[in-house]
Amino acid sequence: MRLTKIIAADLVGLIGLLFFLNNLFNLDTAYAVVSYVIAGTDQPYYKIIGPVISAGWLTWLALFTIMAGELAVGVLGFMGALKMFKNISAPAADFQTAKSKAIVGAFIGIVVWYGFFVIIGESYFNMWQTETGLGSVAGAFRYGTISAVLMFYIGLPDE
Repeated sequence: MRLTKIIAADLVGLIGLLFFLNNLFNLDTAYAVVSYVIAGTDQPYYKIIGPVISAGWLTWLALFTIMAGELAVGVLGFMGALKMFKNISAPAADFQTAKSKAIVGAFIGIVVWYGFFVIIGESYFNMWQTETGLGSVAGAFRYGTISAVLMFYIGLPDE
């Protein structure tokens, strides 16, 4: 059972790191997509109820905040997996404590993908109205759900 939780923590790390790297290696496209959403471009039905963001530096700030969250998910997931692996034969209380970084990493994934994309992006910026936004929201919902399931699974007591 402990080995499966270590693998789950590695999956948390992998999803965060891959999304961070994907954005890093496609930085111009990532910037364009974030800019498209937060500038309120193409809002055919509902208009954004408050101010939109068109300043380039704020777009970069939003993108780097997303990327920092993804990187944190990756790093904490892998650090948690390593700490859990080092404690694989330890008493249950010690192994439970070793899970903390992986659990925090998965929680940050929930914050990034549910909080930033579903709550802020979909609810405030109406991402659901455009094909680009809807694709991002659908993906974020999947990744947030994966993070939540893995967080709860890793956190279950072992013995």
